[in-house]
Amino acid sequence: MTHDRFSSRHILIPGAGALALVAALGCYQSIALDSVGWALTAGAAALGAGTILAFTRSAAQSRQASGDQPKTATPPRPEIQGVREGACTAPGEKDAAPDAAAAPSHQALAQRQPGARTSVLAATAPEVPGAQADEPAAAHGGVATQAEAAPAEDGSPTGAAADGEPAIAHSQLDYNAVSERIVQSPDPLAELKLLVGDIRTRMAQTDGEDAARELDAARLPGDAPLVPATRDSSDVATTDAAILSPSPVERFVARMLVEAGLFSTDTELPRMSVVRSPHSQMLFVRVEQRELSYLARLRVLKIEAALNAMRYACTYFDDPQDVTEADCYKLTQGLATSVCAQSPGLDVPLDSEEGEDPDGEWAVRRKIAAAIEDMQLPYRLEQHFRVNVADGNVGFHVDLTPERVFPSSVFVAGLGVVQSSREMRRKAASAYAQRMAILLAATAFRASKKIRHVWVIGTVDDAHAHRCYLCVDFDRWRFRRLDLNHVDDLPRAMRPFVPNMRVENDILRPVEQTVDLADPRFSPTWRHMPVGLSSRRLPERLARALGAPSVSGLAIEEADKRSLIASDIMLNLCPPDERDATQRNVRMVMELAGNDPDPTVRSAAERLVRGMIDGTVGTDPMDIGEEFVRGDALDRACERAKECLTKHDAVGAKAVLEPVVGPVDEAGLFSDKGGVAWRYFASYVDRTLYNRQHADDLRALLLVPDAYFAAHFYLSVANLALRQTDAALAHARRLRQMAPLDKHANLQLVRCLEEAGRTDEAMATLTEFLKGAHDPEAIGLGYYRMASFQMARGNTLAAQACYQSAMSFMPSITPIVVMEVTGLAAQSQGEKGGLALSPMSQQEVEATLGYHGVPVAPTDEVSKTFLECTRASMDAEVYPVARNFVSVLAAFDPDDVILQVLDSMEGVPDQ
Repeated sequence: MTHDRFSSRHILIPGAGALALVAALGCYQSIALDSVGWALTAGAAALGAGTILAFTRSAAQSRQASGDQPKTATPPRPEIQGVREGACTAPGEKDAAPDAAAAPSHQALAQRQPGARTSVLAATAPEVPGAQADEPAAAHGGVATQAEAAPAEDGSPTGAAADGEPAIAHSQLDYNAVSERIVQSPDPLAELKLLVGDIRTRMAQTDGEDAARELDAARLPGDAPLVPATRDSSDVATTDAAILSPSPVERFVARMLVEAGLFSTDTELPRMSVVRSPHSQMLFVRVEQRELSYLARLRVLKIEAALNAMRYACTYFDDPQDVTEADCYKLTQGLATSVCAQSPGLDVPLDSEEGEDPDGEWAVRRKIAAAIEDMQLPYRLEQHFRVNVADGNVGFHVDLTPERVFPSSVFVAGLGVVQSSREMRRKAASAYAQRMAILLAATAFRASKKIRHVWVIGTVDDAHAHRCYLCVDFDRWRFRRLDLNHVDDLPRAMRPFVPNMRVENDILRPVEQTVDLADPRFSPTWRHMPVGLSSRRLPERLARALGAPSVSGLAIEEADKRSLIASDIMLNLCPPDERDATQRNVRMVMELAGNDPDPTVRSAAERLVRGMIDGTVGTDPMDIGEEFVRGDALDRACERAKECLTKHDAVGAKAVLEPVVGPVDEAGLFSDKGGVAWRYFASYVDRTLYNRQHADDLRALLLVPDAYFAAHFYLSVANLALRQTDAALAHARRLRQMAPLDKHANLQLVRCLEEAGRTDEAMATLTEFLKGAHDPEAIGLGYYRMASFQMARGNTLAAQACYQSAMSFMPSITPIVVMEVTGLAAQSQGEKGGLALSPMSQQEVEATLGYHGVPVAPTDEVSKTFLECTRASMDAEVYPVARNFVSVLAAFDPDDVILQVLDSMEGVPDQ
């Protein structure tokens, strides 16, 4: 049925009142000012008010008349009943523990399909003489009726009177419908408020206002009143027999959401959306604001926890008729106390993928990340980890779940569901933190037999301070003695590892943080050494995968050596106000770089010394470092040429560059000859893939200066702007010779060929580029250019496939593509074979591209090579190269596992 957020009557009546006020004011002004305009205004306002009132009255009469008409019963759709597995308490759980009563087996829960429905969530309401048929489940915001009222705890039916009065039907929460609605909604908070309001309204109608006030009492101090249901229900019978009493699961969900601060007014909740994890099927609240107060963050985490409690309560139990509100609370508490049970013993390793080294850096990180994403947890897990397989170490830094996120109501044996005290929540948070540390350690140990130590650091960052609550070093030989299915006695479980934590009355207290993920045991500094300066040899397997026998064969920075020496120069500079500072600085520079075997370093030292002596170089350390690294004539000319092109001064750019580039080209300084090939690479991915493609090339590969490549690019752009096509094309060909995989070089050559009228050669060049394209931006730009060529040839379907591919790989280009496609569609309207605006399926896109000879990028060969290089660069621990590969992989597929692997790579350490 249709759900409207507001009644039209509530909008029209205030509007009529406003018009009546305008009419009265107009009458007064027309008399006082003798104004015809005010008189006309008053008349128009009075006419509008009368029309609105007449319309409202007519609509009310129509609704009253329609309410007397009989309605057609809509039978609910039958659902498939699942089979429950392992629904008993976890083996070894103490029955006397208040928070573990009827605790579910987390291991059994993990064996279920995530998100699978395991209970009957739709049935038929009892037949009541004279009552209207029940509406579908959607009529009550995602609830479905039960065949019979659920029996009370004492065995009596819950809605039936002793004198034979008809029983009140109980609804059941349709988790699939509710979760889908909040995931799709642009305002999930409003949807949740409507859900709670609907439950509260039906509680008042079926159980009395006192029962509804119990839900009101769960609000936080200062919270706004619960919003009643405002969905339009005019097509539903309003007799008492048709009112569905909320089920215990619904009452549990409503109370959890209210206690989470859904209606809080003490802080403004941020704009948010709800997403479903494709791995664990858990619901996560994604905040759409950059800044978030600490209190708002707590509210978000607690609402998220309530959503996942709803998921578990709706999918765990086999028969919802037998579930009580207390069962839901026991389930939530049991999940928190049995999280370790979802991990089998260390003898069951995590699965490796085909083609990866099971004990390599890549495989270990990927397996840990995948296992974390698959965890079934009651609260969000925020953590960072580091891996050092060679030394057998893994480190986790966990942002512990604050105690204020834990439920405000708990089940206590003998008392039922009661309000939780702060001490109870702190104890629960402390126990949960220790169990999560054990679970993470088990995950790391299962990732590889080479992992011998796992450190877990647990901290809380609140609005005032950073506090550490535990630092534990788990070792494999002691850890394997733990029974993860029965982690009941936490002090006994943690004692063998001598943890750095202080526990008082079962509550963790702050301690000094003694371990950090930046420590060399997790993050060796040599991983970040400049690639071009490394002397490390690569193992045969990794050398074959990366196309280089040593790490230096992956270098892309011609200025690596100068950058390293520039850092030493800046650290040893004398303050300019000291006596003989210039003389001492000159001597220091010559000592560091004057006798270096690299001629570019010696030249840079001489240039810097001259600038220091004649005063053309400033005293700021950054200026001195920049002068040493990029202060030659070619770099300075490129800077000035770029400024000229920014001002659309192509003539000026040529005038600056040609006197500098001409002598270099005439001398053949960077020309391929004598067994030497000069190349330029914009990324480590380009260099590695080039190595793989040219593994049989025995020539020595040297790097051209970045400024030399930039100079030819600027000259090509300037000549093209001046319509000097031949000169522009010559520079573009030189660019592609130096950088055969670079997207800027290839697309500039395509543009020059197009301007020169060589369309066939331009399309052939673009096709060759797409065959080797390996990053989303390059593929998107390549398809965008190919679409224009296909359209020019009248291949409208091929053009549409190219446009669609460009948008899928490069969403930022969508506005431009939409404008072009709309214009072309308007031009071709009525023509045979005109451009269609309906999107193609992926299969249709690939078939169309293949038919017209356009590669489907990235090709299977490129994808396979790319993944091999990604794994090898990570296993070789060449972090500058590995980070480049994983970043591109994440751009193609922003999966949470890949993003966690990328996050696990530490940044460059501070020197």
